[in-house]
Amino acid sequence: MSCLVEITSLAHGGHGVARVDGQVCFVANGLPGDVVHLRITRRAKKALWAEIEEVLSPSPDRIEPACPCFGTCGGCNWLHFAYPAQAQWKRRIVSDCIERIAGLDIETAWAEDPLLRTSYRTRARFQVDGDRVGFYETGTHNVVDAAACPLCHDNLNAALQRVRDAKPVEPVEVVVNPEGGEVLVWTHHFHKGLRKAFRLYGWRSKGGRAKQFLFDGVPVVNGVFSQSSLLLNRLLLQTVRNVAGKPRSVLDLYCGAGNLSLEFAKSAEVLGLDVSVSAVKAASALGLGAYRVGDEAAFRESLGLRHWDLVLLDPPRAGAKPIVQALSEADADCLVYVSCDPATLSRDLKTLSVANWCIQRATALDLFPNTAHVESVVCLTRVS
Repeated sequence: MSCLVEITSLAHGGHGVARVDGQVCFVANGLPGDVVHLRITRRAKKALWAEIEEVLSPSPDRIEPACPCFGTCGGCNWLHFAYPAQAQWKRRIVSDCIERIAGLDIETAWAEDPLLRTSYRTRARFQVDGDRVGFYETGTHNVVDAAACPLCHDNLNAALQRVRDAKPVEPVEVVVNPEGGEVLVWTHHFHKGLRKAFRLYGWRSKGGRAKQFLFDGVPVVNGVFSQSSLLLNRLLLQTVRNVAGKPRSVLDLYCGAGNLSLEFAKSAEVLGLDVSVSAVKAASALGLGAYRVGDEAAFRESLGLRHWDLVLLDPPRAGAKPIVQALSEADADCLVYVSCDPATLSRDLKTLSVANWCIQRATALDLFPNTAHVESVVCLTRVS
């Protein structure tokens, strides 16, 4: 089915939103203000999904994407969306999710670095299919061969070429130091060509060891989560420190290698917990704070142990549902919740608000420019 519509808004996840015969329709690569011919690709009871066949009248915020792979490659989806409109919509998406899901009407602040809208990415997982090395095509497992990516830092694009030359046979995770020469490379199985090409190469299977380097005093470890941009991570850390103040005791849940809490550990008592042995080992080796391996059962136990001035949490995309009830009951002065998913964040905020936790400040951060992803930092305090 082909039809003529106007895109009126954007949904969490980045699709344009239109109405077709009264139904909500999510349109890939659609931007508010676009008038398009579209083709319905999927139908459900409450919504439709579609692809653009022709743009008849482009949005005033539609620009020419600076990459020949755009529209096919799944590495980014908003490279055709101009600033400042892109920033305004990211901020709005966070606010709308919190209002719609949590039932909370709040003003969301905005934080970005306009100088890092491209060439910011320092971490990537490159997919491999024969001689093709790059990112998956949107919605498939077909590999789009990418010579370079405009969102990747120059050091990461250079590493991509070295990966290609090594002829790997499985996905390769790469993290580069944007202000140094270190290149971390990680695969599931050992590969001779990668070991020869990269000094800091590790592999997950038997005999492999994780390598690491320090950036801004935080360990960056093979196979361990780090933000997609070590440069934009500074924006996240500054935002967290601004709202957290100067606590004397800090509990850091889903702590990873201590990204959020190592700076606090210089002047406060810090306990960090995470399931990743490699991450906790790297943080603990610095001798700042107590970093221990623990699952979400250990998180819940630690929340009930004592009073905490500050509880930090940076859960995975699925959110903190397994511990949110314990969070709501915690004896703490302040919670700072960092999230990469406004929907699961909002779900958890609803539970916390019922337990008399009040949002003091919510900030949307542009840690993934020219994509639909947005980071959020929410500071909550208890109200009697």
